[in-house]
Amino acid sequence: MPLSGPAPEPPGAYGPPPAVPPVPPAVPPVPPAVPPVPPVPGPGPVPGPGPVPGPALVAPVSVDGARAELLRQREEARRAEPAVAAGMLEGTAREMVARLGRYDRDTLTTWRELAWYRDAAGDPAGALHLLGLVVPDLMQALGPADPDTLQARFELAVLTGTAGHPQAAAQQLHALIPQLAATLGPYDERVLKAQHDLALQVADTGDVPGALHQLRLLVPLVQQMLGEGHPLLGEVRLDLGRYAELWGLTPAGRATGLGWVEAVAMVHRLLVWDFETDQEADASLRELERRTGTKDLMDRIFLAPEHLTAEQVAAAAFGVPGGAPPMTPPPLAAY
Repeated sequence: MPLSGPAPEPPGAYGPPPAVPPVPPAVPPVPPAVPPVPPVPGPGPVPGPGPVPGPALVAPVSVDGARAELLRQREEARRAEPAVAAGMLEGTAREMVARLGRYDRDTLTTWRELAWYRDAAGDPAGALHLLGLVVPDLMQALGPADPDTLQARFELAVLTGTAGHPQAAAQQLHALIPQLAATLGPYDERVLKAQHDLALQVADTGDVPGALHQLRLLVPLVQQMLGEGHPLLGEVRLDLGRYAELWGLTPAGRATGLGWVEAVAMVHRLLVWDFETDQEADASLRELERRTGTKDLMDRIFLAPEHLTAEQVAAAAFGVPGGAPPMTPPPLAAY
């Protein structure tokens, strides 16, 4: 097709009038070796050549597709050992920043999970440092009352205590618990767990009586709200039993009687054998006998039917008919 000169016009097009046809020559012309280029329909300039073929273009992956792939990587990391999972999650988190953005929910929660795996892999300092960076971003992007933000704040407080700063951890938990209760409900398991951890941090500051008071109130609350068989009830009872025994070794504790909730907690500790040695268990049993004024508790406790709860075993051991009634759950403000 020519690139210059007038374009040929097809018949019937709007353009100059057709020329007079020439007289045919005596000798027919030699047919051209190459067929003529078909005329361009309609008036106007002849179009130029089309684009030069190039390599095939790959359609960009959508944000949803990228998110699905990154979440799949995160799920795969969760099935690995903590040290391996930490390495995998760090790569996934960095890729999420590049493809989803720094303040995306999935990006932020992946960083939070990475901190957990670092701690599980034996790097609590690295986990604490990372959470200290992630929590402000969560609060800015998702808000202070978002469940993911609250969970990260709880984990930060626990790691702060593990790092040897119980006073700071207790302050963080004390500020967090009302917000947890407002978002999740005052008797949600996570709220009760935070109250349990607050008591442990208070004890680590040296305030064992304060921790005992919190645990004493928390046991019946967990028992009523979560049930006798819930693991958290066992954890709270064990800690109450430990601190009740420690308090009994102090001058003030030796002059103090033992409440029903503490007595059940110490019985529970004996039933599950929460001791390193037989000597520790024997000392705990003797302390329980001394503070309750009851003798020969060993057979009464260890020969009780296995289906009985700790409270039922304690009631039988101490001769309390029908067991003591549970306490009324205290208001949240008591913590």
